[in-house]
Amino acid sequence: MKTNIFVAALLLLLIGCTPQQSEQLTQQQKDQIKSEVKGIRDSAFARFQRLDTEGAMQYYWDLPDFIAINSDGSRSDFQAMKKEHIDLFSSSASLKILFTREDFMVLSKDIAIAGLDLKAELAMKSGDKMVFDPDAATMVFKKIDGQWKVIYSHESGTLVTQKAGKK
Repeated sequence: MKTNIFVAALLLLLIGCTPQQSEQLTQQQKDQIKSEVKGIRDSAFARFQRLDTEGAMQYYWDLPDFIAINSDGSRSDFQAMKKEHIDLFSSSASLKILFTREDFMVLSKDIAIAGLDLKAELAMKSGDKMVFDPDAATMVFKKIDGQWKVIYSHESGTLVTQKAGKK
């Protein structure tokens, strides 16, 4: 509940701090932004699926204000998130991600939100599997110096670890 209040407050802050535009975005402009953000999201997740932390993290904002709220309720800044993925992927064999629903909301010409429902399966080198099903993520994107970056992410879901040889 506290996390939902925090997310709502963050979104209100982002909206409130966004300069008011004299014109509303056209549907064509919104569609273009959604397409750009979806492309960035797809590229980041494709790299995560290749267990390429360095490649995936290039789409995230490498500044101290970056926040990632993890599915276990912990928080990470950019460097901590990067280290967590490097450590996890070093003992992983493969990662499969399936999006079951995606919603994109354009708040302004330089801020957009992606809401994602997904299922993920991380196969470990030990033979164990980590299954996230269901899982959901919210990603806030901001266009910084002409490039879309994830400035905030929040994940929540159910994690089940399947030991090798058991289903």
